[in-house]
Formats: sequence, C-alpha cells, structure tokens
Amino acid sequence: MSSRPQTAVADNAKIFPVFATRLASKDVNEYINTANKLKNWLGSEKAYYPDALRNIAHQTFTTRFLHIELSAVAAMDIYIYQALIRAVIPFLPLFTEEDLQYTC
Repeated sequence: MSSRPQTAVADNAKIFPVFATRLASKDVNEYINTANKLKNWLGSEKAYYPDALRNIAHQTFTTRFLHIELSAVAAMDIYIYQALIRAVIPFLPLFTEEDLQYTC
C-alpha cells in the first residue's frame, strides 16, 4: 500500500494556511496568483477528500476571502471569487456535513 495519498493529504494540510495568508495579502499580484492556484486546485476532484472539505468551504465561501479596499481591487476580487465558486460548484454534493452545506 502506497503512502503517497497520505503524503498528499499531509502536504495539502500544510498548504491551506499558506493559501489563507497569501489571500489576505495586500500585494495584488500575490493575491491574484494565489487565487488562481487555488481555483486550479479546486477544479480537480482529487481536492475534495473528507479532510479538505472544511478548509475548502472556509477559504472559498467566507467573506474574509474578499478584502475590498479600492474599487479596482474590489472588481477584481469579485471576478476571482466568481471563478473560485464556479470551480467548486460541480463538487457541492461532496459537502455533506450540515455546517458545510450552510457555508456553501
């Protein structure tokens, strides 16, 4: 039995805090690059294993994702947020816990 899936889960657990920190960045380029990486990652069914669902829900569907300061940044945030939502929508049935359904 391979430990590769377990290693991937452990590696992903380490990356969620990095995503959160970078998405809170005031650096627009870092924010855009991180949001795009998250969007691409969310486009894969492999991302939706049980231990990841709570992190996905909180990093994708909570208002802390959007940090609105300037109108141009606000418009960009909305576009990126919509892209993230579109990436997650096909996988919504995997969010079976009641609190996650409410978040999503």
